[in-house]
Amino acid sequence: MKKSLLKKMFSLMIAAIITTAVCACAAGSSEAQSTENAQETAAGDVTPYDQPLEAAVIEIGTADELLAFAKSVTDGSMGGYAGQTVVLTADIDCAGIEWTPAGTMDLEDMSNYSCMFQGVFDGQGHRISNVTFESDYPICGVGIIGMNLGEVKNLTAENIQIHCTDTYSMAVGAVVGYNMGVIHDVTLTGENEVAGVNAAGGITGGSTNHVYNCTVDGTTIRVLGDNDFSDGRIIQCDVAECGGLIIGGSFGGTMENCTAKGTIIAEGNEPVGLGGIAGCLEMMDSVTDCTADVEIISEKGGHAIGGLCGYSGTHSVGDIALMTEGVETHEYPGIIRNCHVTVKMNVPGATHVGGLIGTGLYYYGEETAFRIVDCSVNGEIVGAVTPGSVAGRAENSVIESCEASVTLDGEELTDQTGTTDRMYESGDQEEEEETEADEAA
Repeated sequence: MKKSLLKKMFSLMIAAIITTAVCACAAGSSEAQSTENAQETAAGDVTPYDQPLEAAVIEIGTADELLAFAKSVTDGSMGGYAGQTVVLTADIDCAGIEWTPAGTMDLEDMSNYSCMFQGVFDGQGHRISNVTFESDYPICGVGIIGMNLGEVKNLTAENIQIHCTDTYSMAVGAVVGYNMGVIHDVTLTGENEVAGVNAAGGITGGSTNHVYNCTVDGTTIRVLGDNDFSDGRIIQCDVAECGGLIIGGSFGGTMENCTAKGTIIAEGNEPVGLGGIAGCLEMMDSVTDCTADVEIISEKGGHAIGGLCGYSGTHSVGDIALMTEGVETHEYPGIIRNCHVTVKMNVPGATHVGGLIGTGLYYYGEETAFRIVDCSVNGEIVGAVTPGSVAGRAENSVIESCEASVTLDGEELTDQTGTTDRMYESGDQEEEEETEADEAA
């Protein structure tokens, strides 16, 4: 099985992050730099809202203005609004509008980041509601904002319906599709549904950076597609992978003070990476002060399933993924602190299942590890194979001061850590073995 497409995206975008100075964009750059960026990357004398190009702040107050903004990000005509701040001045109802996500990935040229949002999007406490988007063709980065290299904050999203069914689609979220910047103080409420085959989440589908102070309620995440691990190995894949209420799949960054309530449904065979807060929180230094109240349904087996996250942990070599993925960790094991979960799972035949965390990931010679401190889980697990009340598998990991009250098929589950006879492997592992075999031949 090939290396995960989600992780390929991470490495391909390293240059974009450095070149555009994402952190500087998120913090806000000087007005002179803002003017220069806008003049160099946009044609004409005015923005879609009849505001001067040199305006450091772009105001949006109507659905038509929001749609024009989204299209101008995706077509690259505004250079991603680098160095500029976009603010909402009113609540915006998008009912009846044919939505275009603000920013996307150019699948023909992944180094083209002019079609991604690079500025600051400040909702100023306002609400965007009734956004609907459906796609049956390959697309990467779908949401209100499709690709974020900047900062998204102070926003409420309500009644969002995002469905991407193509096998090669990924990073599908209600608010942000793929986050390489910062997301904070964002709420998703009402009746929401996000469906995708790889990295489907409520606040963001995929992420490599920081997410904090976010809340999700009234949301269903649907993970689509089928896997087949009948050859005996469970290897990270590109289909039926990573579904969570806050983040679908994350590789790197941190997460703090997030709360989620909703349902995760995997519709196909043997999905991997399902969790209340996130399907994957791999190579994330810390996950702190998060809570989840979640129902997880996977009626055709599955692997790496947890009430908080499906798989998590860091590698003992902090820069092991720096060259290939652009991610450097500073904590080993990765910290899971003060997180509290209520979970109900219907997962017949699933392995690597835990009340809080599913498993670590076998990655470049070892299984990633986590340290669970001051956490709690209350829940019911139905049908899983040898799960743990806290973790499904926890090689090299530490569980401290964690309270668990979990039942398995109606009986008290006393083992904090489950037992499995197989590792959950990164796609890199098989790729590395194939290279070694070729060299030996």
